Amino acid sequence: MLVVSGKSMGIFNIKPITNQLHSKLQIFCDKCKDLGYTNNSSFKSMKLEWCKDWGEYYCAIKDDEIVAVGGCHPLPEINENGWRINFRGCELPGASPYKGLNKGNWNTITWRDFIPVFIKNCPTDELYITTNISNEHSGKALRNHKLMGLLAKQGILDKVSDTILYYTEQTIWKLNVQEYVKRRSFC
Repeated sequence: MLVVSGKSMGIFNIKPITNQLHSKLQIFCDKCKDLGYTNNSSFKSMKLEWCKDWGEYYCAIKDDEIVAVGGCHPLPEINENGWRINFRGCELPGASPYKGLNKGNWNTITWRDFIPVFIKNCPTDELYITTNISNEHSGKALRNHKLMGLLAKQGILDKVSDTILYYTEQTIWKLNVQEYVKRRSFC
């Protein structure tokens, strides 16, 4: 069975983003800017302070560099006990060591390494992921939205609704924590 420990089960050190990591985070943001990943091109665009004011932001560190980020925060607009996970989730190309095609999206750091940390540290099991329906900001947002639909067909996610959240048309997906943990334990 998967043990959710707050540390990655892989080769990454997953930790909250602190002031001590800001210089490494700036390098990550600069790389995102060069790649056209606008939601992660600066501390402001990734809403670092806003998220940390009421939630948390995590990073994956490999070889002393931040290679992925993802935040979590309360989501009272959807559920009074709900938390949004993988907020502004992003990883640099080539950072993931997980290769091959698979049905569970286990080849991404944000899905494989961050979600166990969110499960452990969010004060609820009402966890939600949002995807943009029509706002392409990274070259991968619409592909990610389609992938979440495939994961919903597998029972890992449940589609809650299409809605306007923070001035953006988004789909809200609820993580089926039990199904995620069951499937993750086989990876």
